[in-house]
Amino acid sequence: MLIDRSHIPWGLASALAAGGASWWYVADAPRHLSGPSGSTLVGLTLGAAALGIMLFCTALSLKRKAPHRRLGRASTWMRGHIWLGLLACVLVALHAAFRLGGPATALLWALLALVTLSGLFGLLLQQVIPRLLLHSVPGETIAQQVERRLRDLSGLAEQVVVRFAGSLDEPAPAWDAAAPSPAGPPAGGEPIRRFHLDHLRGYLSGQAEGEIDDPHRAENLFHALRTMTPEHAHAGVDELEAIYCLRRDLLRQRRLMRVLFAWLLVHVPLSWLLLLLVLAHAVTALRFWT
Repeated sequence: MLIDRSHIPWGLASALAAGGASWWYVADAPRHLSGPSGSTLVGLTLGAAALGIMLFCTALSLKRKAPHRRLGRASTWMRGHIWLGLLACVLVALHAAFRLGGPATALLWALLALVTLSGLFGLLLQQVIPRLLLHSVPGETIAQQVERRLRDLSGLAEQVVVRFAGSLDEPAPAWDAAAPSPAGPPAGGEPIRRFHLDHLRGYLSGQAEGEIDDPHRAENLFHALRTMTPEHAHAGVDELEAIYCLRRDLLRQRRLMRVLFAWLLVHVPLSWLLLLLVLAHAVTALRFWT
């Protein structure tokens, strides 16, 4: 979710709601000899509003379980999740009268802080990582297809080797070096086969590491391969280098996407834990209040 102009109405509405709640809190405070607290009508109302927002925010994870149901646009849910979540922090502070309270409420404050900070961190990642993908991964692939495309690259490279060297594991037949033979692959393809066996096959399968893992060394290796092959085989070298670059970009995209989604492993469980403890807090508080 990128922060753009579409967030302005949400930000303004949340700011107005926070301002209105603060004004109500300040106006009501002198009426209570012991000062404002969560047990007053204002405190209970603001606490109930914060709880409602928390229910809405945690419901986003449930909506993702049913993406095909018509429950509103995902972008609208995300904007509400962001801005109403921030508004909930203000409402909770007003509900608690800015007091830390006992151990139980201190735990709720700590969880609220962790949920909010992890959410803001995830929002920051969503502003940065898509731009990194745009500039460093020109051929960005849909996240669900990255693994399949990585698996397909080995087969594509083998097809190139067979086309230009005649074989994957056995030495290519000795053709006339003067010109390609119409009965087989072009002459001079043996360096391509050897390069594939020594460097590229292990890299594409992810089962070996070597010089080709370093982009600068890989560039030198491909340059050296071109000097060892005749001009008519350079097209094969170009195809292998393109396959190598595609795998490098896909791996970079996979790393960035894993970072982008890893924060959810922290944010979502903490959000549910916070909601459960807040519900328990609300039930307990209402029992004492009544």
